[in-house]
Parts: sequence; C-alpha cells; structure tokens
Amino acid sequence: MNLNDITRKAQEFLNSEKGEEISDKVIDGAAAAANKVTGDKHADKIQNARDAADKHIGRDDGTVGRDSTPDPK
Repeated sequence: MNLNDITRKAQEFLNSEKGEEISDKVIDGAAAAANKVTGDKHADKIQNARDAADKHIGRDDGTVGRDSTPDPK
C-alpha cells in the first residue's frame, strides 16, 4: 500500500458518518481544551477556528471534504 492509497482511505473514512462523528469529537475536544487553557478569553476566535477546521475535515452542512460535492445520502 502506497501513500496515495493511505491518503484515499483516510479521506473516505473522514467522509463517512463514523469519520464525521469522530472528527467532530476531536475538534470539539481541542476547542474545549483551548477554551480551558485561555479561560474562555478567546472563545469567539476558538469557535471560528473550530468551525474552519470542521469545514475542511470530513463533512459540513451536506458537503464532503474540501470541495462542494453534495453528500450522497
């Protein structure tokens, strides 16, 4: 298995329901940790960064990954 195969499989997983669920948990956990460390002083910026990360990882509002291909539910 080469790097392209691994990358493709990772992208397929992140675009799945389970992958989206896991990526959201990780992103939410990172945002919560950042808010805790900063005492919620930068909560708006952290939320914006969280939303931007979610937009580029997995699915967001019916789109898949980085492009705008509709999710074929």
